[in-house]
Amino acid sequence: MIHRLPTIRSDLNGFTGLGGLAEWAKDLADDCLEVDFSQCGFFDANLAACLASVLARVAEKSNTIKITSVGQEAEKILRKNNFLSSYGYSSLADNNHTTLPFARIQIADQNCFAEYLDQHMNGKGIPRMSEALSKLFRQSIFEVFQNCIIHSSSQSGIFVCGQFYPRLKRLDLTISDAGVGIRTNVRRHLRNNQIKSVDAIRWALKEGNSTKINNQPGGMGLKLLKEFIELNKGKIQIVSRQGFYQFERSQETFRALSSDLPGTTVNLEINTGDRHTYRLKSEVTPDDIF
Repeated sequence: MIHRLPTIRSDLNGFTGLGGLAEWAKDLADDCLEVDFSQCGFFDANLAACLASVLARVAEKSNTIKITSVGQEAEKILRKNNFLSSYGYSSLADNNHTTLPFARIQIADQNCFAEYLDQHMNGKGIPRMSEALSKLFRQSIFEVFQNCIIHSSSQSGIFVCGQFYPRLKRLDLTISDAGVGIRTNVRRHLRNNQIKSVDAIRWALKEGNSTKINNQPGGMGLKLLKEFIELNKGKIQIVSRQGFYQFERSQETFRALSSDLPGTTVNLEINTGDRHTYRLKSEVTPDDIF
């Protein structure tokens, strides 16, 4: 069975395209899925994490997967970040150091994500931060990753990939799981099977709302990231099932996808053209003001 992947960017249309692949292949079993890139004019490399979560579900049903007809530019970057290594392609050296390589992290090995951030986030154009804020910033990203672990019920692990786009002055880091999605968790928590994906994301983002149990830690990570992204003029996207959320330039956008993208994907986009230096409010002294 052949599915021709459209152009995939980190926007509503791109996530809709990945959801279309998921819907098209959801009933495939003991078969072969060929993902044909011939109609994919561009592929945002960080979304290899989201594509991997879709393909993981397909593979769970004893399907084999082939990736074919990848354009020259897309093939080069997807070989550099090691995504295509699982599909018979050789790796390429990332001499420009622009990739945050594709990784599949099992739930039991969550400490590997902290190591991943330490190893790959440096030198990717992140604005200058005080040591204290830099530590808290990474802890906040790690909390987003932990949320995927806590809520996803994914047996396939968590998928991570990022890309530094120097010319576009942006750094994208994408975390994706092949789990049950936000809607399922909110429906279970509220005992309401009528809640739609967009409304479930809206509920989950409201301060004070949580489906966590037994005093599981968390809650501050996304708040700090939103505060930073607002100042940085970056972007946060959360996509789950038929729900799409975007926070950009102080504006929140909730949209319904026309396709069903399983699990949950979080994309953090940092404006690397930002020349400000950031620190915690508690670090500000009179010397900084006068």
